[in-house]
Amino acid sequence: MDETWSWGSAETEGTARSERSEIMPCGIFVDEEGDWYHEGNRIVRDEIIELFFQHLVLTSGERFLLEWENSRCLLDVADTPFVISRVDLEKAGQGEQVLLSFRHRTSRHPLAPGTLWVGRANVLYCRVHDGKFRARFSRPAYYQFAAMLREDDGRFFISLDGTRHFIRDADPAGMPIIPAAS
Repeated sequence: MDETWSWGSAETEGTARSERSEIMPCGIFVDEEGDWYHEGNRIVRDEIIELFFQHLVLTSGERFLLEWENSRCLLDVADTPFVISRVDLEKAGQGEQVLLSFRHRTSRHPLAPGTLWVGRANVLYCRVHDGKFRARFSRPAYYQFAAMLREDDGRFFISLDGTRHFIRDADPAGMPIIPAAS
């Protein structure tokens, strides 16, 4: 699939899909820790960043776009905009779940434990939003999560409701891992 789209509004959807050109950059950079910058200035208002998350699109080529009012622009992302800042083990009905909190977001999301993997430089990741996006554990969240882990024959896992969920060595979704910015 061609990952490029025309910039700006199109008269019809067919026109937008037939006119292929490079997507213009937004001038927005998201660093490895999940902080957002516009033209070098840090964006400090979480409600603005939340709005960006609501309009975030990921292409099959792992490019992050902001899509809003028939316009698209390309984000410059060091790793992933989804950075987990905290993990909490909570009882849910008769079972247990791990809830993830993200930088710049007020909502929490349950961990899909089968999506855990270790990437480059031993960074812990999981998939979020029905597996659509890759999320990176911040160092504090990693240490919180590490306290929940157990080890069996050199492999680490989290046990939820008596089921072991092992951490993998690669993204279970088979998506390419974008190298961290140097």
